[in-house]
Amino acid sequence: MRRVVTEGVAASLTAAVWAVARLALAVSALAVSPTAEASTAGGASAFRPTDPDFVVAELPGGPSGAREGFARQFELSRSDPQLAARLAGALLEQARISAQPQLYGRAESVLAPWIARPTVPAPLLTLEATILQQRHEFAAAIRLLDRAIAQDPRSGQAHLLRANVHIVTGDYEHARPDCAWLMGSGEQWTGSVCIAQVLGSTGQLERARALLERLTAGDAVDASGRKQFDRGPTAEVLAWTLSVRADLAVRAGALPEAEAMLTRAVALTPAGDYVRLALADVLIARNRLADAVNVLDTTRPSVGVLLRRTIAQSRAHAGRTPDSLADLEERLNVSAQRGERTHLREETRLALEFPHDGTDGRQAALARARDNFNVQRETEDIRLFARAVAVARDPAALAMLKDWLQRSHYEDVIVNELMRSGQSS
Repeated sequence: MRRVVTEGVAASLTAAVWAVARLALAVSALAVSPTAEASTAGGASAFRPTDPDFVVAELPGGPSGAREGFARQFELSRSDPQLAARLAGALLEQARISAQPQLYGRAESVLAPWIARPTVPAPLLTLEATILQQRHEFAAAIRLLDRAIAQDPRSGQAHLLRANVHIVTGDYEHARPDCAWLMGSGEQWTGSVCIAQVLGSTGQLERARALLERLTAGDAVDASGRKQFDRGPTAEVLAWTLSVRADLAVRAGALPEAEAMLTRAVALTPAGDYVRLALADVLIARNRLADAVNVLDTTRPSVGVLLRRTIAQSRAHAGRTPDSLADLEERLNVSAQRGERTHLREETRLALEFPHDGTDGRQAALARARDNFNVQRETEDIRLFARAVAVARDPAALAMLKDWLQRSHYEDVIVNELMRSGQSS
C-alpha cells in the first residue's frame, strides 16, 4: 500500500494532462490511445503544486493527509482553469495507470465547477469529454468536443479525441475530416494512424495495413522521397500504432503478425491495459491459453482481465468452472445495479462464452450483443454481435448487421464466416 506523491512526477504532468485526451480509445476503458509531444497544452508549464507533500492520487491504504492535500488543490483549482486542467489531467492519467475508476470521479469533481459555467475553456471541455467517453456517453462527448473545437480550432487533442469517438461508434465518415485535419496540421503520425483506422473500416483494409506497415518500419516518405518524420514517436504513440496495426491484422486473419505487434506494444507500455487485453485475445484465439493467463497476470485485475482469465482457464480445463467466474459475475452485477453501461461488451462475451441453455439463453445473449453494438462498434463488438446472430439464428438481427456491413464496407474474416453461418439456417 502506497501513495503517489508529486516528487518525480510534477515534471511530466503537462504531458499526462494532454495525453489523456489521446489515451482515450478504450478506451477504453479506456482505452489506450496515443500521446504526442507536439500537442501539449499550448506550451503550458509543468504542474507545480503549492504543497510539496501534495499527493496526486491516493491508492488503497494511503494516509488521510492525501485527502487534505487534494482538498487544498481542489479549492485553488476553482479559480484557476490551468490548475484545474492539470489537476484533472493528472488524476485521469493516474486512473488509467492504477485502474482505479474512482479517480475518474475525482477528476470530474475538479472539472464540475467550470463545466457548469456558461463559458468553459476548451481544454476543460476536452478533459470532460474524455471522462464521458470513458463512461461510453459518446454523444455527449461529441457535443463537448464540438464546442471545444469551435472555441479552439487548432486543438489537436480535441480533433483526435473526436475522431476516436466516431471510430469507436462506427461513424467512420465523420471521423475522416478530423483525421485529415491532423495530417494537415503537421501531426502526420497520429493523422496517418487515424486515417488508417477509417480506411480499414470502409473497404480498404489492405491499404490501411500497408500504410501502417510503412509507418512502423520507418519508411514513410513524402512526395520528394524524404522521410516525413525528423524523430520517432513516443513509446505510447508507437504502442498505439502497433495496436491499431494488430487490430487490422486480426481482421485479415493474420494472427501471428498481430501477436508480434501486440507483444512489442506491451513491452513499450507495460501498464497499458488495452494492449495487454488485445494480446491475450490473440493468444486465446491461437489456443495459447497458458500464455494468455501469464499476460493477464496483473496486480489490479480489471473486469476485462478477469473475463479473459476466466475464458482461458475454462478452455484449458474443460468441464471445470473457473474460480474467477463468480468474482467476475459479482463485479458485473454491481456495475449493472449502479446503472452503469460501460461493461456491455464484457456482459455480452460472458453470455456467449457461458451460455444459459435453450432459446431464452440465446435470445438474452443476442439482446446484450445488440445493445452493445448500438453503443460501440470496435472489432470485438462487431464480432460479438455476429456471433450472437449466428447462435440465435434471428432474421431481424441478421438483416440489421448485414445492412450495416454493406453500408460501411467493413471487412473481417471472422465476421464473414459468422455471417455465412447465420445465413445458412
